[in-house]
Amino acid sequence: MTFNFPVIKKLVYKDLYLMRKLIAVYVAGIILSLSIISLGEWQFYMGAVLFISMVVGLGNHQISTTLISERKEQTMSFVMSLPVSPADYAMAKLLSTMTTYLIPWILITLSVVLVVWLTALPDGLIPFAVIVSVLVLLNHCITWSAGMAWENEGSVLAVMIGLNCLLNPELYFLVRTPEIYTHINTPDIVWTGLPIKILLLAIVGIFAVLFASFYCHARKKSFY
Repeated sequence: MTFNFPVIKKLVYKDLYLMRKLIAVYVAGIILSLSIISLGEWQFYMGAVLFISMVVGLGNHQISTTLISERKEQTMSFVMSLPVSPADYAMAKLLSTMTTYLIPWILITLSVVLVVWLTALPDGLIPFAVIVSVLVLLNHCITWSAGMAWENEGSVLAVMIGLNCLLNPELYFLVRTPEIYTHINTPDIVWTGLPIKILLLAIVGIFAVLFASFYCHARKKSFY
């Protein structure tokens, strides 16, 4: 499998250009959520809801802008006129996803950990916050894979909405799990047992979903 990296670079730059303003807006919203999250009880809940909404919204908006809109607005016809193969296209989308979502996601997750660690919030929140952040990333990767696999906008939106709806029950059961909630309000950062298993399973799921999606799309002989 060979790649046309000059064209791949241009496709990645295109996605970065389309996402530049959206990333700035969402990052501003995330900074706002982190700035109020340690100010009090109701500020914590408001900040936490805003934070999760911004992180999820950034991923969904990225997929809508760089994948769904390409099919809807016939941009794919232009892409197919370039000297680019399905493997090149899959590599470009994977790299643009890693740049426009994963890099901000890493910085955001580190910022959450620092905010909890440096403020009056209990440090026991850190494992829970990291698990939630990784689960959001897993949902984003699944949605991205659906966007790469399907041409139907409705199907991708159904996956997007379904995963967003599942996030609340996931958080509910995580908070009520004894190995997690017993440490949330304590000053101790506890990484043992179930939290480690959930984190490892989510990380394995992320790599598996990305690899399977890239491999299946890269092996295509044509775009359709």
